[in-house]
Amino acid sequence: MNQKLITLVVAIFLACTIAVSPTSAKVVFEDVATTDATYDEIQYLIDLGAIQGALINGKSFYLPKQSVTRGQAAKMVVISAGGKPLTVSQSSYTDLKAGTEFSTYVERARTLGYFQTTSGKFYPNEALTREEMSYVLTKAFTINPDNFKDYEMPFKDISSSNTYAPYIKALYYSGIAQGYLGNYSPKSSVTRAEFASFVARSKSDKYRLPLPQQAEKVDTNQVIGLIAVTTDALNLRTAPNATSTILGKVNTGGKLSVYAIEGSWLKVSYQGQYAYINKSYAKFLEQDGNAIGAATKSVTANETLNLYYKTSSSSKKIGSITTGTKLSVYKEISGYYLTIVNGLPGYIIKSSTTDVHSSTTPSAPSDTNGNSGTVTSTTAKVTVGGLNMRDSATTNGKVLKSLSKGTMLTVHSISGYWANVSVGGVTGYVNKSYIKLINQSGSSVKNRIIILDPGHGGKDPGAVSSGETEKAIVLKVGSLVRQKLEAAGAKVYMTRTGDTYPTLEQRVAFTKNNFGEIYVSVHVNSATSSSAKGTETYYNVSTGDQYEEDQKLAKYINSEIVTNANMTNRGVKEGPFYVIKNMIIPSVLVELGFISNTEDRQKLVNDKYVEIYAQAIYKGIVDYYAK
Repeated sequence: MNQKLITLVVAIFLACTIAVSPTSAKVVFEDVATTDATYDEIQYLIDLGAIQGALINGKSFYLPKQSVTRGQAAKMVVISAGGKPLTVSQSSYTDLKAGTEFSTYVERARTLGYFQTTSGKFYPNEALTREEMSYVLTKAFTINPDNFKDYEMPFKDISSSNTYAPYIKALYYSGIAQGYLGNYSPKSSVTRAEFASFVARSKSDKYRLPLPQQAEKVDTNQVIGLIAVTTDALNLRTAPNATSTILGKVNTGGKLSVYAIEGSWLKVSYQGQYAYINKSYAKFLEQDGNAIGAATKSVTANETLNLYYKTSSSSKKIGSITTGTKLSVYKEISGYYLTIVNGLPGYIIKSSTTDVHSSTTPSAPSDTNGNSGTVTSTTAKVTVGGLNMRDSATTNGKVLKSLSKGTMLTVHSISGYWANVSVGGVTGYVNKSYIKLINQSGSSVKNRIIILDPGHGGKDPGAVSSGETEKAIVLKVGSLVRQKLEAAGAKVYMTRTGDTYPTLEQRVAFTKNNFGEIYVSVHVNSATSSSAKGTETYYNVSTGDQYEEDQKLAKYINSEIVTNANMTNRGVKEGPFYVIKNMIIPSVLVELGFISNTEDRQKLVNDKYVEIYAQAIYKGIVDYYAK
């Protein structure tokens, strides 16, 4: 049977069986899983008697990915809105025969004004478009577009001249329909699964999306900084969280004005409205757009100082500095110093400071992200043999001492990749990649810089099985690990916080740019044989003995996952994966389980086990630092 004939047969089945009375037996569709995003909405419409689906080879199918036709939409909407079929002796449309089941619902929809038609034809077998849907739903469920006439159009691809613009806006602000990346895609067809969701949301508040707020107008007088994006395809979101709507994307080097710092998010302006980006993927610039160079000296504040956005006391005040605070100076401009306070660059009045003169014990300079400061109650263990201690925080510094593996150091401060340490009466600098930082009190991970890398993403779904994707599973697990680590005081950076695709090279560069101290890449396994199952964790053997730290980290994490998630233990193994092969710091790649194995897959997509996996990785990291 050719494809066209199959499609025709399915269409006939759908036409004959799409609606049943609310008293019909419960329908179970073979192609709608309880875990599907639209499952509840489809069940709701079944209960309303609006859908039944198609009977194929004795089994019921909903065909959720097929486009909903105009005829099917008329039937679903009339029934869902509480209407009754209307039988006429002569069809109002030349392409629809009077007396047929579809005709009765289309005729009722016509009398109620649900559809716009001008040619004398209804086109019942053509796919319903997203813009047509907006008109149908607002009319069927009495959503008044006039209530939103003064609201801004949220979609870039909908002009004010579009006939459907008022109806599209009404659906958006009523929590019924959203767009993607700032577009509505009005000419795109609507799938049967999507239409079930849209109808359910229109009918019942229970299924509606969180109501969007009108975009706040950008006040350019409130700018506090300027940043450059450090990764490609960075998501700009409507709110400071990884689940909010994506407004657009910006690539490496893109510059954005900053209006506020909200936790790990920056509030920026984008195309005339506020948006949020994760600050892990941005680097602050000077106010004129130039990169901030190295610190040239240090000063202390003689009094309480204001931090200004520009070199003028009449410009916006963006911070305050208490008397006696030590500050790094990056540039002097017209009687002002450029400094960084809590990660935010700004200007202070030069005459209100005093230079800090160097002493026999060097102090650590700040990096351009302002990551300076004394580290108290912290020691470090040298993890390689022959580590050089230098007299300055540079590879050109004079070697003061060669340290053997296992040597314990007192840590005074950390800046970028350099730690200011002392041992045996000698104080100097070592590259922190070759030491393990150990907190002497409190949380073992407090102030540790940890890089989490949820594998794949964006165009690369990773392993796929039964509709589940590796990229979605590992992002969920990684996000939970981040929450746990941050709650324990760690500084956590994720290579991706949404459905984006950083290249392997970008993931390595991201780790180095954020001065990572350990790196954990999270993945899901797959095999041609469905019997393969279990957890395994990889490390890479590098030159020297640094890889022993990778092994330890891998063992702690692998053991926690196997024990707590009751996984088959496939062991800790050496692997040549690019991301761990090209790291200097302790780095591991975790394969949680096999998506191709039924038992493992059921755990990987179960929220209870997602929490267990995240807790296990978190505990493994904590144990690594604590022992």
